[in-house]
Amino acid sequence: MIHCQYVYGIGHFVRATELARGLRHAFDVHLVSGGEPIANFDLPEGITFTQLPAIFRDEASGHLVSVDPTLSLEACLARRTNMLEHLVQTRPPDIVVTEHFPFGLLFENEVVALLKSVRQAKPGAMVVSSVRDVIDAAQGGSNDPHICALLARWFDLILVHGDARAIPLGASFPLIEQVTVPHCYTGYVVEFTPPRQARTGLPLLVGSIGGGRVGQELLSALIAAHRQIGREWAHELLLFRGAFAHDAPKEELAPTLEVRAFDRLAYRHALARAHGVICLGGYNSVAEVLSMALPALVYKRRFAGANREQALRADLFKQSGLIQTIEVEDLAPTNLARLMRSHFDRPHMPPPDIDFAGASNTCRILLERWHARDADSPRVMSRADSPASVTN
Repeated sequence: MIHCQYVYGIGHFVRATELARGLRHAFDVHLVSGGEPIANFDLPEGITFTQLPAIFRDEASGHLVSVDPTLSLEACLARRTNMLEHLVQTRPPDIVVTEHFPFGLLFENEVVALLKSVRQAKPGAMVVSSVRDVIDAAQGGSNDPHICALLARWFDLILVHGDARAIPLGASFPLIEQVTVPHCYTGYVVEFTPPRQARTGLPLLVGSIGGGRVGQELLSALIAAHRQIGREWAHELLLFRGAFAHDAPKEELAPTLEVRAFDRLAYRHALARAHGVICLGGYNSVAEVLSMALPALVYKRRFAGANREQALRADLFKQSGLIQTIEVEDLAPTNLARLMRSHFDRPHMPPPDIDFAGASNTCRILLERWHARDADSPRVMSRADSPASVTN
């Protein structure tokens, strides 16, 4: 069972879906999602999918909100807990994978209740934390000691979906060396890369704000910059709105400019034809571009609160020479036009060796760990059974 929750964009869900796709050949996979359903997003065949009553987070207020306006947040959370309890009782999982928990704590009560149910229904179940390459900030956070305690109390393994040669987990979670739970780097989890397509005519730039609700200012800035440099450096610009951004830019478009609604498949095909990409700094956006060896400009958007994850990822990859960044002040049309031309109108070296086989590596690691547990004991002692466990 994979438990996945996303509240702004859809990065957690994209990664969890690709994990499910990679695991389905060796496991009976049940993907459980608590985020808002996504249009134009196909799930892999051969998995079981359960949609919980959906919740998102309002960026302005920071509050969690039920997607169904007839449900209060409290009623929504209660209904979700009951559904999860029923799922566990109906078919107790052998392995539970929690996407981003406990490194993200917004849904701590829900996930801890799920893990308690699993431990009661199947004491030998293996509990795995699935986490991206960057947690939040370089200096860590005030909740890090609590995260370590949750890991010690409930978890058997941490799967870090990144490559330590590119970004080690300690770059954003300094307490990782104090964690007693083993952790493995799986490589980056990316969807199957479509083959590059030969393209004639003008170079194509693809702009995207990922799957989220935010980042419209980047699309508007790209439209303005495209107009400025169109005569100096002829190119086509294809922009994709976010999955939950339902309004198109109001500007009058041009023959060399197209704005499309979010469509995961169409975006992947566009990348196969692209000369370069302009995107936000989310895990999936950056990993996909690097996996296809495309030059990229990554926008370091300032998110509400202390959320520095995307900016930190962008800075770390920039230090490695793999991308160039767009600061907020660079959104001025003249500045952005200059950045686009200087970055894309020149030769680019392919990125160094980075592991992008995260889904298949995850499958291999889980199989190895599961079979090793079976070989060690007919009844495997879980961390929750250990007298040395940290009290929740």
